[in-house]
Amino acid sequence: MEVLFNLLLLGGLVLLIIAAVQSVSSRTAFPEATLLALTGIALGLAYATFSTLWPEPAAALFEPLLSSGLPAEAYLWIFLPPLLFQAALSVDVREMVPDAAPILLLAVVAVFVATGMVGVSMWLLGGAGLTAGLLLGAVIATTDPAAVIAIFRNVGAPARLIRLVEGESLLNDAAAIAIVGVLVAALTGDAAAATWQAGAWALSIAFGGGLLFGALVGRLGAAALALIGNDGKAQTALTLALPYPVYLIGESLGVSGVVAVVAAGLVLSGLGRTRTSPVNWTHLQLLWGQIASLAGAAVFLIATLQVPRMLEGISLAWLPLLAVVVVATLLARLLVLFGFLPVLSRLKLSAPISASYKLAITWGGLRGAVTLVLALGIAEQTNLPEQVRHFVAILATGFVLFSLLINGSTLRPVIRALKLDQLSAQDSALQQQAIRLSTIEVESAVQRSAATFHIASSIVDAVNARYRRDMAIEAAPFDLDQALPERDRLAIALVTLATRERDLIPRYGSGVTNVRNLDAMMHNGGRMIDAARSDGRIGYNREARKILDPSIWLKFSTWMHRYLHLRWPLSLLLTDRFELLICRRAVLEELRDYNVKRLAPLFGKRMSALLDAVLDIRINSVDQVIREIEAQFGPRAYQLEYRMLRLLALRQSSESMEGMVADRLISQQVFDDVQRGLRRAWRDALNRPLLHRTPLSESQQRDYSTHHPMSPIDGKADSED
Repeated sequence: MEVLFNLLLLGGLVLLIIAAVQSVSSRTAFPEATLLALTGIALGLAYATFSTLWPEPAAALFEPLLSSGLPAEAYLWIFLPPLLFQAALSVDVREMVPDAAPILLLAVVAVFVATGMVGVSMWLLGGAGLTAGLLLGAVIATTDPAAVIAIFRNVGAPARLIRLVEGESLLNDAAAIAIVGVLVAALTGDAAAATWQAGAWALSIAFGGGLLFGALVGRLGAAALALIGNDGKAQTALTLALPYPVYLIGESLGVSGVVAVVAAGLVLSGLGRTRTSPVNWTHLQLLWGQIASLAGAAVFLIATLQVPRMLEGISLAWLPLLAVVVVATLLARLLVLFGFLPVLSRLKLSAPISASYKLAITWGGLRGAVTLVLALGIAEQTNLPEQVRHFVAILATGFVLFSLLINGSTLRPVIRALKLDQLSAQDSALQQQAIRLSTIEVESAVQRSAATFHIASSIVDAVNARYRRDMAIEAAPFDLDQALPERDRLAIALVTLATRERDLIPRYGSGVTNVRNLDAMMHNGGRMIDAARSDGRIGYNREARKILDPSIWLKFSTWMHRYLHLRWPLSLLLTDRFELLICRRAVLEELRDYNVKRLAPLFGKRMSALLDAVLDIRINSVDQVIREIEAQFGPRAYQLEYRMLRLLALRQSSESMEGMVADRLISQQVFDDVQRGLRRAWRDALNRPLLHRTPLSESQQRDYSTHHPMSPIDGKADSED
């Protein structure tokens, strides 16, 4: 009972402190991780001071924060799963795949290199034995996801640079924890687990098993999201239920719970968008973002509270050893980045990474709560020699403080000096054009507001002039055609168009079409984005045509129908194909409207006309295939179109009613009553007819004739060949 009381009190105090720190961070230039570290250390020092002067009041004030009754590794169990799950859930897996090789290099090889360099350095200097030095290296080899990701995003680092450090910080915990386990076994006399062969085997099982187990859970979770349907609360509850069981069951199976959680989050990120509605997916992301923010801040604060206790006995004699640790760690990262990464590029396993990126990654390898918790766990292991525990605790804590206070506070100037915060010529030109278009809308809004409040036109002119100065809009006219060559503008416009297409596709989920079609369209949309970036219009058109080609499964099912007289696989795949084409046609029409309203002002009328021509060719190609299927299957094809249109109508009705409730036009009771009727109609409309050439039943003919009076049914013409 006392432990529960302390935990609840600790949770409340930590949240209050986090709220204050986040508020200060948002108003200053200090990174949140650095402020949390300083706050935790300050509270720990205050306890050390007050406990000497006023022992009883100090114990009453600080004991709930400093003593929860939990072991150090419990903090990893509590806070690490949601933190890693959210980071993986927010990742665009498709964009991370091209950098899979360098991410794995940084997450696994870099950990071994850092462990070895730190261990050998300590051993050569006589600071500790080789095994103790390697243990220190393993503890400080893991970069902290909370510190790394937050700071890199706040300093405006490029997207690819963020993906590299994010992928590294998500996966390197497993390698570090596996090495720590082997070294602890060596120091405590467990000979069976202390060999390098045992360590390599443990790491491979941890990584491989964690990936497989997490991917399986992610697949099952995605299937469950689709099975639940459009119930946002149930889908949210399902995702909340995943991280802890995945982590704990993975650890009990002997695989890495960390890797399992990351793998589950990545798979769910790649599949979840087509299993939920866009509104529900956005809500999920916002909720998990808040959970991860609190989890990261809490574990950071709780860990740094222990810093003064872990630094007991430190003196100036430790500073040379700390300096060696810092230098060895930096050299290890430089060796991996400048020595090993170019090999991946030469083997064509990775696109080249610039020297500026490598230097930023070197300096941005921040350590934080994970390293502190690992060091605290070592300090609590009474079966280890006292000298080793003291050695690891002091140097690991000192290195974390150096990382946060020096690297973290200077990362923004470093990125600025490397010119990584500057936009490319293309992005800069588009930014200027976008600001100018936005300025027109802003000035019109100011004029309308001034008319509403009867404010003088001279004040309106002054406000608009000040706005132009604030946005640094030049007086000279800006010509996007002169700023960017047509080839570049067309490639950017096609990438924008393909990205918008991927965003529109999930709107046809929730039963309007099945997830197989949604996944196929999303995959094809991603390939169009990549092809437009690399090959422009030719690549875009090449990938866009591929989705119209019959799949290998459709060809195989046609063969089975022809020679084995097995009809249902062909009927199922033909139905899927027809639905996909209808949805594709609808998305293309929305893209045409998007091109006129949004892209034409940004890229110009000539570029908009080129995009419209590209869309027109795609629409005609889709229409041709749709007409062929309609001619072949007649009424059954129209039944599918009728079903999809009915579902869209029901969904639009539900969204319209939600808007009326929000505007207080109808009561919640009226809305709930209407929703019950809409849900019944939705379930009835979900029944999907299959495409095959057999006569319709009398009821189907009556229903079809009711909705298609100008299209008479001829059962004989629709009979089996």
